[in-house]
Amino acid sequence: MKAPTTVILLVFGFLLGILFTGVSVNLAAPRLLIKEAHSPYDFEKTVRVIRERIAASPNWHLVEVYDQNAEVTAHGGAPIGRMAIIKYCSGRYASDMLKADDRKQLAAMMPKGIAVYENSRGEVLIAMSNGLVMGKLFGGEVGRIVEEVSREVEQIMGFMNFKFSTF
Repeated sequence: MKAPTTVILLVFGFLLGILFTGVSVNLAAPRLLIKEAHSPYDFEKTVRVIRERIAASPNWHLVEVYDQNAEVTAHGGAPIGRMAIIKYCSGRYASDMLKADDRKQLAAMMPKGIAVYENSRGEVLIAMSNGLVMGKLFGGEVGRIVEEVSREVEQIMGFMNFKFSTF
């Protein structure tokens, strides 16, 4: 009689662990994967400073700055407020990442992007994928490249003491 009770408790504990892990990941994932921070500047100055800092970084270049509100409204959506998507790239890191066939699918996440936007309270925020967590998720050579990229992005965003973190 004891053996079936132990097995039932083990199975129940295992299933409870899976449920707890799933709920935890579901609650934590948005904060882990996307890093958001307040800008010390107004919207225009934040966009201008980021553009200038990307242009001044030796390994990086500006690809495009999109007025996301204009894109949304031009294609049938309702206005979303002030939002710029700054796309930037590094030929060196893109080459390191994409030269191997098994990593070419990562081009779907390129070029890198920084969202700058005003929320309904008039606060200016920036958001971008959390390179530290992404590097740990991928691991291996991809993780190493992403960690190098993350360090350089932190330097670009140094005007606002931006740091990637796992929490």
